[in-house]
Order: sequence, then structure tokens, then C-alpha cells
Amino acid sequence: MSVAAIIPTYLRHDLLLNRSLASVLRQTVPVDEIIIIVDGEPMRSFVDLCRELPQDARIEVMNIERPVYPQWPGDMWLVQGWKARNTGLDTATSEYVAPLDDDDEWTDDHIEILMNAINSTGADFAYGKAITPQGQWYGHWPPSGANFTDGSQLYRRDLGYRYDPECITRGKAEDQDLWDRMVEGGVHFTFVEHLVHNYFPANR
Repeated sequence: MSVAAIIPTYLRHDLLLNRSLASVLRQTVPVDEIIIIVDGEPMRSFVDLCRELPQDARIEVMNIERPVYPQWPGDMWLVQGWKARNTGLDTATSEYVAPLDDDDEWTDDHIEILMNAINSTGADFAYGKAITPQGQWYGHWPPSGANFTDGSQLYRRDLGYRYDPECITRGKAEDQDLWDRMVEGGVHFTFVEHLVHNYFPANR
């Protein structure tokens, strides 16, 4: 089973390098690809990031053209990073993908736990539990867009689903909208009662 970690980022180099990417590099079961998609940073900033990245042949980094986001902050929050996330999904070649925001981190056994869950159940999509620094827990059964976090999952790349900026019209964040469409489309989910994701809301 090959796995690609997908990390969208924008002007948060310290968090990316010292939190999210560091947690990917600590995995007890290593990933095969690490795809970092920069959401349209100025070229000087992008070049600086490339210089700071560790020398690891699995890392691929690209700076895409930044999409036009809604001006209202509430709507922007719902769709921020959608193009970068989709670019990561389109770039990955591994059998499975594991998204991670640049300000969050995986537990060291994130991939191991979720990979074992998929292997033992034959599911297309495995997710686990997440916790914030304030002690708030996320993750429970049944699957729905409101029941888990974006960094607590591992799923088959060939399912064909992509983040949709029109999620705004449905009143949902891009990740919640994606998972709800997967549930409606009959994707086989499994859930593990295990902490796999440290979630830092509002960049804390």
C-alpha cells in the first residue's frame, strides 16, 4: 500500500516545517510521497521555503496560481485552499492519500493505525480521532462532514472525489462537503477509536 501525504500551505513556513511536515517525517510507517502545494505565494517567499525544506527525495513542492477567493471572511474560510488540495490529489500517484493542513500534525502512528484499519476491513476510507490543545475531541461514527477533521483520514486516491468551491452554496466547508458527497456516493468508511490527529483550530 503506497501513501501520499498532501499538505496545502500559504505563508506559514514555520508551522509547515516544524509541525505538519515534521509529523509526516516521524511516521512509524513512512509515506511514499510528500506533496506540498503552495497556494500562490510571492516567488521570493516560495524560493525561501524551498531552501528551508529538508533534503528528502519524497518531497515534491509546487507553487500554484492563487485562485480568487470570496471577499467575505466567512465564505473564504469555507473554501480556502480548495485548489491546492485538488492539485495535490491530481499530482499524487500513490494508492492512498492522507491530507494534512500546514498548522496541524499527525500522531507518529497515524499512517500505521489507519492503514491497519483499511487492511482489516477492506474499507475505502479510514478515519480516527483528533484533539485540540484545549482538550476538545473530534471523530465518531457514523461518518459525515461534521464528525471528523481533515487531518484524521486515509483514503483511496482513485475514488475520484475533489473539493468543490461551490460548497458555499450548500453552506458547508470544502472538506465537510467532500465527505458528505462521499457518504452519499456509497464510499465504504471505517472508524478507529484511536487518536491520529492533533488539531489546532484558528492557527493556534
